Parts: sequence; C-alpha cells; structure tokens
Amino acid sequence: MKKLFSCALILVVAACASSKAKDDADDIVPPAQTIAAAQNASTESRIEALQTSMTELLERLDVMNARLAKLEAGTPAPAQATIAVSAPAPTPSPIASAVTAPAPLPTPHVMPTNPLAGAQLADTYRNALMLVGRGKMDDARRTFQKVFDDDPTGDLADNALFWIGETYFAAGNYAEATKYYKRVTVEFSEQNKAPDALFKIALAFEKTSDLGMAKKTLDEVIQRYPYSSAAASAKQELKRIRY
Repeated sequence: MKKLFSCALILVVAACASSKAKDDADDIVPPAQTIAAAQNASTESRIEALQTSMTELLERLDVMNARLAKLEAGTPAPAQATIAVSAPAPTPSPIASAVTAPAPLPTPHVMPTNPLAGAQLADTYRNALMLVGRGKMDDARRTFQKVFDDDPTGDLADNALFWIGETYFAAGNYAEATKYYKRVTVEFSEQNKAPDALFKIALAFEKTSDLGMAKKTLDEVIQRYPYSSAAASAKQELKRIRY
C-alpha cells in the first residue's frame, strides 16, 4: 500500500513539474507576430540603407566618369548647356518653356570652409536621400532645399538641385522638374550631376510627348558627356524611341 501511494505521489509531482516547465517556456518564447514584426522592421531598414548606399555609389561613379572625360578631351567642358529648341509654336509645352527660359550665370564652385558644417550638411543630404527611398517626396524636397541653401556653391549643391528635380519628376510635375535639371546643367555644367540632369530633361520631353526634343536632348547628352553613365542610358533610350 505504501509503495502504491509513493508511486502516485511521484506521478503527481512529475506532472506538476512538467506543467510548470511548459508555462515557463511559454513565458520565454516571444509570440510569432512579435518576431515577424521585428524581422520586417529590420528588413525595411536594410533596404533603405542599401538604396542610399547605391545612390551614393552611382554619384561617385559619375564623378569619376566626368574626370575621365576631361582627361580624354584635354579641354574643359563647356561652361553652359546649349539645349536645342524647336521653332516657336503657338502653344509651347511647359517643358520647352522651362528649358528655354533665361538662365543665371554659372556660379563658381567653392569648397566649404568649415569642415564641421560640411559634415553636418552631408548628414542632412543623406537623410534627404533616405526620405526619397521611403517615398516621402515633399519632406525630401524641403531637406534638399536646405542643403542647397546652406551651401549653394559647395560639393552637394548640384546634387541637391538635381534631387529636388527628381521629387517633382516623381510627382509628374515635369515642367517644374525641368527647371531644376536646367539649373544643374547651367550653373554646375562641369559637376557630376550635369549629365544626369540633361538626360532627365530628355525624359521629361518624352513624358510630354515631345519626342523630337527628347531625341535632340539625348544626342546632346552623348556628345557633351560621352563617358558618363547618362550617355550610355541615352543611347539605349534613343534605340527605344526609334524602334
């Protein structure tokens, strides 16, 4: 009888211990939804970082291509863009008006004198790129404008103007986008964003069905910046338009 009672007591104790271990395990393991949310947040963060890094790498590549073009040519790039314009029409397109509007004289490129301010400006610019990656174009536009206003002749000035144009292009406002692209090609014609800006002017003409001006502008990209990635894109775009 004592043996039977002892066995029963052991079984009860074992069952209690197993139940407690299960409860403890339930407390330790996080719910599946929490894990999924954490994974999604981590993935989005990595994607944004990769997008920003890719943009910065492409911009550095454009800088190297521009330097190579200068070395090959042996002469400085033209000081001012000369975009061909079709004969005046009774009702000119808003894109053509933006391109042919009188442009200010080129601004001399000056290096920033305050290294700390330059570092802060670079952080602001990077934050603006991240806003673009998240699709927050209005916020990005304001941030890029701040970058330009804080140092309108610095290393990031042409980039800031170009990306302001990109935010308008993404919104379908091609006339406003072209105004900023045009400023890059005129005020910063020798900087790394000038080829991209001229190429995007051609795409803006395409978007408004002005294929004649689009082709002329694509040809100009190839002639003025033959070693740039924009020139390679222009060649592909010309083939697509013609065929």
